[in-house]
Amino acid sequence: MTQAQQILDYLWSIAPHGATNAQIAHGTGIASHQGVYMTNQHLLHEGRVRSERQGRTWVFYAVEGPAVDLGHPSSAATSAAGYRSQAFSAAGFEQLARKKLEQRYDTSLLPGSLPNVPKRFDFVSPDRRIVGDAKYYTLVGGVGLPPAKFSIIAEHVWLLERTGVPVPFLVFGNDPGVPAQWLKRYGHLSPTVAFYFLSDSGQLEDLR
Repeated sequence: MTQAQQILDYLWSIAPHGATNAQIAHGTGIASHQGVYMTNQHLLHEGRVRSERQGRTWVFYAVEGPAVDLGHPSSAATSAAGYRSQAFSAAGFEQLARKKLEQRYDTSLLPGSLPNVPKRFDFVSPDRRIVGDAKYYTLVGGVGLPPAKFSIIAEHVWLLERTGVPVPFLVFGNDPGVPAQWLKRYGHLSPTVAFYFLSDSGQLEDLR
């Protein structure tokens, strides 16, 4: 797999969120930050990623679906349309997850942050005792589990544990295989974070 494909797969795995060059290097395991920078510039030039300046830092976002064949530019229009569909699904999933988890915990859950953790979480209760994030994952190319996705889950788990709240959770959509495989390999290392899978029909399942 080329560095360009690694970066695209990583950005897709965290869509609709973005990442800095340093975060991309960490998430993909690419050792050279300069290599990440140069590859991102190439992808920007081709229109395969977009960038946004946040303060003094540039953040990069996916603009197309996963597992796009970089050797066939003619697929760009089709893949971009696919990404827009998936991005819409991801946004809709977060809204559905908020509704279902508010019912489960009997409290409102709005986006917010905690003073001791430099991250904006998707779900925070008014008393800040319940904190969670939503992830809408697909298998890249329909097969396999990219290390980037495992890395992102591990990062989210670590950040949730750092909050010290009584009820930290992650809720996943679209493909239960990603969180299930992560739990199988690493779940024993973080028993305090709840893992849920929410189907498109609104069925909430505890994965632990």
